[in-house]
Amino acid sequence: MPLFRPRTRVEILRDMIARVVARSSLVGLRRNSVVFHILAAAADEDAEQYFQLSLLRKLFSIYKATGSDLDERALEITPNTIRRRGALHASGEVTLFRNGTVGTLPIPAGTLVAAQDAQGPIRFRTTAAVSITPGNASVGAVGVVALEAGARGNVAENQILQLVSRIIGLTAVTNPTRFTNGADRESDDEYLARLQLHVQALSRGTIPAIRSFALNVLLNDGRRVLFAQVVEAAIPDCRFDVIIDDGTGTAEESESTYIGSDDFLANPAVGGERELRTTNRPIRDDGSFVFKINAVTQVRGVDYELNAPRGIVELAVPLTVGDVATARYLNYVGLIQETQRVIDGDPSSPLTAPGVRAAGVLAVVRAATPVFKTLAANISVLEDFDPLRVADEVRTEILRYINGLDIGADVIVAELVERAMRVEGMFNFQITSLSGTFPAADQVILPDQVARIVSADVVLV
Repeated sequence: MPLFRPRTRVEILRDMIARVVARSSLVGLRRNSVVFHILAAAADEDAEQYFQLSLLRKLFSIYKATGSDLDERALEITPNTIRRRGALHASGEVTLFRNGTVGTLPIPAGTLVAAQDAQGPIRFRTTAAVSITPGNASVGAVGVVALEAGARGNVAENQILQLVSRIIGLTAVTNPTRFTNGADRESDDEYLARLQLHVQALSRGTIPAIRSFALNVLLNDGRRVLFAQVVEAAIPDCRFDVIIDDGTGTAEESESTYIGSDDFLANPAVGGERELRTTNRPIRDDGSFVFKINAVTQVRGVDYELNAPRGIVELAVPLTVGDVATARYLNYVGLIQETQRVIDGDPSSPLTAPGVRAAGVLAVVRAATPVFKTLAANISVLEDFDPLRVADEVRTEILRYINGLDIGADVIVAELVERAMRVEGMFNFQITSLSGTFPAADQVILPDQVARIVSADVVLV
């Protein structure tokens, strides 16, 4: 098959001149001649057409398309399946202050406050109406959300200091904690990597397929699976674990309702039942599951077996007529619950949760175990640079690196130094302690763990 090769202006003009000379009585063309300028203009137009054709060729390549062109190519490959992740609004809590403690000061929902960075103000609005009550000079835990979506809203602690909305009596505002849940729109490289993984996943049942389905889980409140890994036993035992994380190290959530009350699995039994299903699932298999028949506790592995992800209780001996079977347990909610549903499949939602797990294999979704790190370092700043500002930017780079690590990824000392030294104004950076080790050593993270760090644990002097 012939290959498309764009021709340059020089090549086109040279061939045009050669053809004109060969088919006329001319022996050559001067550069200032009329014919030469006509041919040069024609060569420019032909070269432009080749250039546009080369762009068109790139446009139809999934590996070279960018922006909206990449979105269109993705829709052609996987219609209504994989979409680019949009930006997320940062949110958190602020504390509002007034002078004095007399009377009630109402603060309406939608009150605007702001932080400041090099690009200008970053505005936030309160999400609910609150009041500073008599005897108090402040009200805390006031929820706010950034007006502009993106990681720019991830401000450091005590950076929201401006009152944009004018409310009589309200004098100050601050945010006690750093905001971390804002996210920029998915980049072309990230989107392409996820798209390629999804195409590899179309065969189902493979490790890329399981990871791809997990990475596409997105809850209505904006939380999503950002990292996913599949961990198998060295000796296959028909089970694998799907380890997920939402970027914070706190993806695990469980519902406490059923641990304190009975879930009636058979009430009463019609007789002959050998398989019972819990109302909620997946079950948190941490030893808290209690199964009873007629108020008598049954022994797991002897009287019954439990499929915790699917909430199935399989009995060794069938129930008899009139038996009452109950269970008490904790069940996962949030990202773990939704990821388990997507991987196992949900007959009621064949499009969004078609299932990817192979038959006869048990898939267990669980959150990565967070390994929170601490870091202390000495920094030196060049003259004419604000040490506090430089230190804050270094802290941000450290947080971005460690909190952006995938599940099972080690913390590398050289990476920390490189990230810190790239900050404008830095002269030197010396780690005095990394999670209690000195000299600082690379931190090894196990396959089901994820390294994370909070701002308060980054001490820079």
